[in-house]
Amino acid sequence: MMMVVTLQLLPALLLLLTKVSAQPPGGGGGGRPGGRPRIQCSLTTPFTGNRSDTPRAAPLRGNVGCVDLAAHALRQLPIRGDQEGVNIYGPMEAGFGSGNPRMACLGDVEVPGGIDTNLAEHMVHYICRDSGVEIQVLDACGGHAMPYHYHERMSCLFTADPVTLHSTRIGTAGDGNGIYGKHVDGGVEPDDLDACGGRFGVTPDSNGQVVYYYSITSAAPFSVGCYGPVNSVQECRDMYPETCGGGTIETVTTIYGTGLYTLDCPCFDKNQSNVIGQGRPGYLEPLEDVTTNNSNSSNYNFTTTMDDEENEVAVAKKAQTDTEREQIPSEVMSSAAVGTSFTGIWVTIFFSSGAFMGILILLQ
Repeated sequence: MMMVVTLQLLPALLLLLTKVSAQPPGGGGGGRPGGRPRIQCSLTTPFTGNRSDTPRAAPLRGNVGCVDLAAHALRQLPIRGDQEGVNIYGPMEAGFGSGNPRMACLGDVEVPGGIDTNLAEHMVHYICRDSGVEIQVLDACGGHAMPYHYHERMSCLFTADPVTLHSTRIGTAGDGNGIYGKHVDGGVEPDDLDACGGRFGVTPDSNGQVVYYYSITSAAPFSVGCYGPVNSVQECRDMYPETCGGGTIETVTTIYGTGLYTLDCPCFDKNQSNVIGQGRPGYLEPLEDVTTNNSNSSNYNFTTTMDDEENEVAVAKKAQTDTEREQIPSEVMSSAAVGTSFTGIWVTIFFSSGAFMGILILLQ
């Protein structure tokens, strides 16, 4: 008699049912796109980046750049464990569960990896809305964790140039271009960023020369989505074919509503969506409220093509993903998979009368 052994039936056995996590492409799991070495940041060795082979994908996990020494000296806020605050990560978080500090209120619900930190925090707030617990994913400067790294804001790392009011330089991206605070000349937020988060312009330290650089923004990708320049959102998406082109589309809900989100796709259009044709996602704060709360909010000038047909395709793809998940045999869907959607490999080992019979591999 053949049987399918699962963790639920025989938890003492090793590797009877296991999920092998797939490293996100484009440098996921620490960031080595195209075999490039991991970016190492230090207070003793200035980081200069690698300007070759651009545009290209930036790491989805790990450093996309490093804080410059002059910017690091501006930080007055303490960092837990007296860590060096030199690491700049991309927009995506690795995921949250009840095992994370101060997140027991999540219970059995998980925030999947591959969602930007701002949205992940709003998801946690929605899930834990009745718990009475106030949860902040990032500190006041936009960083967290051990090793400490920044995702957003970096407001403690820059000042305004006294002449132009342009924000000063924060750090150096993996492609060698500068990362600056959120204001350009005149002390306003830029409206001409490309899908990587960069623009061409004169900076306080470029000696009057026009250069390509990245600007901190309030919306994802926050600093660096890809190493540019690019002319369209599609060019950014083409750098991440496995995630932006064929990855998992998740249904996300916050206190504002529900919308679709492509996991580990750092390419956002002018509507702050990374799902083609969606328009402004329902999980974001209504645009009229954003305008009221921040009259200087950035309006990204991305080049993108969106129509009703593309929107229908995106919604249909999400429905197909859900249907395929439901059709996985019940023997394979152990309790470890309940309530979670992810990309990976399910491996099930078959035995017959105690003898090994084969392995079933399901790609999901």
